Amino acid sequence: MLKEYHIGIDDTDSHEGMCTTYLATLLVNTLEKYEVDFLDFPRLVRLNPNIPYKTRGNGSVSISFITTAHKIDEIWEECINLVRIHSDIKAPNTDPGLVLLVGKPDSTIKKVYQDALFSVISIKRMKDILNKEFKGRFFNIKKGRGLIGASAAIGVDLQSDYTFEFIAYRDPDIKTSKRAIDKQSVIMADKSIDLSFGNFDYAHNQLMIAPHGPDPVYVGIRGESVKSVIDMWCKIRIQETMKDLMIFRSNQHTGPHFPKEFRGNEIKPYYSVKVRGRVDSNPYLIEGGHVLFPMVSNGESINCAAYEPTKKFRSIVRELVKGDDIIVYGGVRPASDKYPITINLEHFEVQNLKQHSSRIPLKCPQCNSPLKSLGLNQGFRCKRCEYEINEKKLGYQPKKRGLYSGIRYTVPICAQRHLTKPILRDTIRQFYVPSKIQFKMEFKEFLSIRKDLVEKTAI
Repeated sequence: MLKEYHIGIDDTDSHEGMCTTYLATLLVNTLEKYEVDFLDFPRLVRLNPNIPYKTRGNGSVSISFITTAHKIDEIWEECINLVRIHSDIKAPNTDPGLVLLVGKPDSTIKKVYQDALFSVISIKRMKDILNKEFKGRFFNIKKGRGLIGASAAIGVDLQSDYTFEFIAYRDPDIKTSKRAIDKQSVIMADKSIDLSFGNFDYAHNQLMIAPHGPDPVYVGIRGESVKSVIDMWCKIRIQETMKDLMIFRSNQHTGPHFPKEFRGNEIKPYYSVKVRGRVDSNPYLIEGGHVLFPMVSNGESINCAAYEPTKKFRSIVRELVKGDDIIVYGGVRPASDKYPITINLEHFEVQNLKQHSSRIPLKCPQCNSPLKSLGLNQGFRCKRCEYEINEKKLGYQPKKRGLYSGIRYTVPICAQRHLTKPILRDTIRQFYVPSKIQFKMEFKEFLSIRKDLVEKTAI
C-alpha cells in the first residue's frame, strides 16, 4: 500500500566539518535506490539564527516522498545508519535528530516550524510532542536537540514564498577552507542571470557563493528558479572535481523569522523580534566600531546595535536622530555586565522622521563672501571686504536628512543571515506559485541530469 512519508534531519554538522545538506543528499541517493516517488525538492529550512547552541547556519532538511509501506522499515534503518556515519558527534554542540512522519504534516508539527523561526523551543517540549502527538518515528544521538529542527523542517510552509539553492559538494575528506573558484566568472555570470542573487557583494568585493569552513559544501548558489541556479553553476569556472550536488527549495531570504510585532517588555534573549518604537537619543560609536542607540517601545527602553561586521550599514544607522519613529528587526542578545538586553539590527524601517533645522549660512550683500559673527547679538562682518551688518538673528532652514520615510534599510550582502530578505526581493520576482505537481516534475527532471552537472569539467 502506498503512503506519504516525510523525513527530517538536523544538527549533524559542526564548525569542524560535515554538513546536514550533504547528509540529506546521501539520503536522496538512498531513496532513489528504493525507487520512491519524490513529492518535491528536498527542503532546506533555516530557523531562528540567534539560537546560542546552533552549529553553523541553523539549517535543517526535510524530504517528502511516497512509497510502499513494506519498504519503510528498511529505509528507516538506512537513514539511521547514514546519520550515525555522517554526523560529527564528537563535536560538543552536535546533537543529531532524525524524524519520520507518516502522512501529511498536521497543525502541531506546523506550529513547531512557526515557533522555531523566532523563539527557543526546549528539547523537553519537542520530545513530549513526538511521544504523545506524533504519527511516526524518531531517532536521536546524545541530547537530541536536532529533533527540534528535524520536526520543524517537516512542518515548513513554502507556499507563499521560497527560493532555491544549488549546492555542489567536494569530497568530505578535504578539510581545507579554500575553494578554487574563478571570481571573474562569478561576476560575469551574476550580471547575466537576473533570477540568481547574492552571488557577489560588489560593495565589499567579496565572493558570496563559497563558504569558508572545512565542510564539504563547495558552492551554494541561490535564486528564484531552478533554471537560474543551474545556469549560474554552468557559467562559473572551478578548479576542483565535485563529488555530488543537490538543489533544495528553501525559506532562505524570505524573512519569515519576524512573524509578529513585539512590545518592548515582551522581547526575550535569543528571540528574533520586530519592535516598533522611537529613537531616544542619537546613535553613537563605541570601541570596536559598533554603533548603539536606545529606543523606547511601549514605555520600555531597549538598546539597539549595528555591529562592526555590518560595515556601511552603521553609517545609515547613524543618520537616525532622537525622535525618529522606526520599526527594528533583529536578534536579541541577553544583557551583560556592561550592556542591557540588546537588539542586534538586521534591518529597520523608517516610519516618521523628526524634522530638524540647520543654520542658513549668511553671505555678504556686497561680495557674496561668508560673514563671520562678531559675538553673541553683535552682528556680522565679511571675511573679505569687512562689510558689517547689524543683523543679530540667524536664519534656519529644514535640514536635509540622509534617510527617507517608508524605506527599509538592511545590512549588506556580506553581513546578511540566511533568512534575511534582501531589498531586491521586496519586489515580487516569482510571478506565480507553481503547483505541487510542478515541483515534483522539476525535481524529477533535475535528478535525470544531475550526473552530467556533477561531471562538469574543472579548469
